[in-house]
Amino acid sequence: LFNIHWWVILIMNAIFLILFLTLIDRQRILLITLSFMIAYVINTIFDDIGEYFQLWSHPHLLVQFLSPLATVEFIVVPSIMALMYQMFSRWKFFFIADFIVASIISFIVQPIFVYIGLYKLHNWTYFYSLVVLFVIGIFVKIIMDFIKRKQLNYL
Repeated sequence: LFNIHWWVILIMNAIFLILFLTLIDRQRILLITLSFMIAYVINTIFDDIGEYFQLWSHPHLLVQFLSPLATVEFIVVPSIMALMYQMFSRWKFFFIADFIVASIISFIVQPIFVYIGLYKLHNWTYFYSLVVLFVIGIFVKIIMDFIKRKQLNYL
């Protein structure tokens, strides 16, 4: 606790939380916040499954007894997904953005996390991460578009 890894996790998540709160569309704050929460839940489920099957591990946590709230990316990935949903309403552009974001996280950010010891791959590859992150983005968009359609039906 309170070592350099802990500070990196804290500062990185704080930066992304501040970015999310700064960039969120105030007119659609509930919808975008809901997309953040859905991305958080889906990401946490995938993360827990991966850790359970020992595909990867997080050697350093922000809070040891709250692993879903403690990993290196617990705010980073959901905030990026929510802002991506906010900025790209058309599927074509969302697919492109989702692929670019998943690629950056998988092939640039995760190797850096592995290098500095925040993330360990056991039976996993960066390509698998690309696929999973891309699918998480698609799930978030599908769920949010469904909710948005239902909301419009009641107006």
